[in-house]
Amino acid sequence: MKTVSRICIALILCQMATGYSWAQKNNPGNGSDPRTILWKITGANCPRPSYLLGTFHLSDAEWLLKTPQFSKVVDSTDYILSEQFTTRPLPATSKKDILKALPLLDKKQFETLDSFFVARVGEGIRNNPDAAALTVAEMESAIMLTLVSGNEKANAVTKYMDKDLFELYVKLGRQGDCLDRVKITDFDSSEIVHARQYLTRAVNYTIGSDKPDWNLYGTPAVEDTLARYKTMRFEYRLDEYSAQNASSPYFDFIPLAQRNKDWMPKIISAISSRPTLIAVGLAHLYYKTGVITLLRAEGYQVEPVLFD
Repeated sequence: MKTVSRICIALILCQMATGYSWAQKNNPGNGSDPRTILWKITGANCPRPSYLLGTFHLSDAEWLLKTPQFSKVVDSTDYILSEQFTTRPLPATSKKDILKALPLLDKKQFETLDSFFVARVGEGIRNNPDAAALTVAEMESAIMLTLVSGNEKANAVTKYMDKDLFELYVKLGRQGDCLDRVKITDFDSSEIVHARQYLTRAVNYTIGSDKPDWNLYGTPAVEDTLARYKTMRFEYRLDEYSAQNASSPYFDFIPLAQRNKDWMPKIISAISSRPTLIAVGLAHLYYKTGVITLLRAEGYQVEPVLFD
């Protein structure tokens, strides 16, 4: 197995699996659960309206771009904020003595990873000098590239709604930035615990990857889930707190509510200076801890945009 150069896999590993709650009745009005995934943001500090979009990561964006409501959003916004993508230069690492991946694996993880590569590429990691030379980031990249090789089904790599939107804005000559901190995944000896967390997550992606509906988030029946998402019937529960406060392994092991709070300064700075599209996973809009409620608490009007 030849050494795989580090790719910015942080840009394709997104957050926790979006836990959608599906409303049991059609509510297309402007109540607490409007039938939409798009919200208009206005306020005293906004020169022009900005928009908040709740995305489904295991989808493409083509169907959304065909709607007149969203086409108007693209035409009227100059900037995009997403969870992981940026037009800014990525930070370089100055760390020395970067940790290698194989010594951080326990026996079970080693066997799992060795079997995975043998099955997929015909060569494992045992007694393999190329594999022994890989850092944690490079091993994660090798795993991900092997997982998606020849796979066209939705898995947050081959289909990724947020990435499609970001690339559209770049194609239109616009700028954008990421809301989450760009992870530097070159770990040194002071970060062994953190390095093992990332490596464990990468190894766990291989479990069940032989199944036809494998994806990063372990979401079953993706096509059915996407069809329900497109109905836009959700329970936003903006007057409730979520009972789920666990940290997510999908991005920096930080709780969803904390990530939302961390995003607010960058969101407010962006919408105060130019009309912006904020495209984030739908789960970030739910509850009192979601982006909708946090923006309203800052004095902004956040109103649903209803689709035909």
